[in-house]
Amino acid sequence: MEKIKISIIMPVYNVDQYLRRSVDSVLKQTFNGFELILVDDGSTDSSPSILDDYKEDARVNVIHKENSGSGLSRNAGLSVAKGQFVYFMDPDDWLEGEMLRENYELIREMNPDILLFGSYDHFNNEITSQDLDNEFLQSKEFFLERFPELFKKDVMYTVWNKIYKKSFLLNFNLRFGSERSGQDYVFNIKVYDKVNTMLVNNRKYYHYVIQRKDSATTNFREDMFGLYKHEQIELINFIEKNGINAKDIINDRWYFILNNSWRRALSQKNLRKSNAYTKNILNEYSKNKYIHLKYLTKFKWRIKYLLFFKSHIYNLYKNW
Repeated sequence: MEKIKISIIMPVYNVDQYLRRSVDSVLKQTFNGFELILVDDGSTDSSPSILDDYKEDARVNVIHKENSGSGLSRNAGLSVAKGQFVYFMDPDDWLEGEMLRENYELIREMNPDILLFGSYDHFNNEITSQDLDNEFLQSKEFFLERFPELFKKDVMYTVWNKIYKKSFLLNFNLRFGSERSGQDYVFNIKVYDKVNTMLVNNRKYYHYVIQRKDSATTNFREDMFGLYKHEQIELINFIEKNGINAKDIINDRWYFILNNSWRRALSQKNLRKSNAYTKNILNEYSKNKYIHLKYLTKFKWRIKYLLFFKSHIYNLYKNW
């Protein structure tokens, strides 16, 4: 059997209606030398049986385990991965084109710690994407210099648009946490603290479905603000440790956390609790001075923060 060059790790939990499209998009790749590790995270729908249908393909390794979250499922896949490089893919998205072949050719030539490639975002019936420049960030200094601009392009949070050198991850003991949300973000911040080289490929291969109705990124959870804050603290620590001038990034992210927490809280049936939840967050924002208006990059965010959140107009959004 040919030596495995890239290990694709896909955690799976209750995504039976999307799963075949995702897995098939990987198996259609003509690149020789990849393995697909499918980690069933204790699914209760028909996902486990769908995964077992792929067992006869020599390129596929199916793992069934108790539910522990996507982060620990990715770690389980990483522990058995045989490839020189590792790619983490989500089970409700799909690939197009020769993603593996074309990116491996670039990896073989430049040998980066990470390769970043382009993607498409699907929201309702709209498809958007970010434009990237082809570039090789060949030192820690260059990477840190480019970090703010890449972060602002919304391409640095996620793992599914990156291929990682496995030896790099193992040498620095880089693993996913047990958080039920935000593992990608925190994992990548830890990666960026250690990375020396990154290769950016502007070609787009990945189709990402934003805010699937039953996904973890759309539902309200009592601990969601705490998870967001944990991500933000990791980002701030990284920025300050490495001397990056990014007050705009920090303030924009604080605004995003507040606005998104409020929107997700509105999904509760009891909107009294929703408003109380938002009020507690706003009190913390005010006490700790999380947002400085002059560093918010969009004028409409400044206005909304002042006239909507600080004046508590959000309380008018109620139906009891």
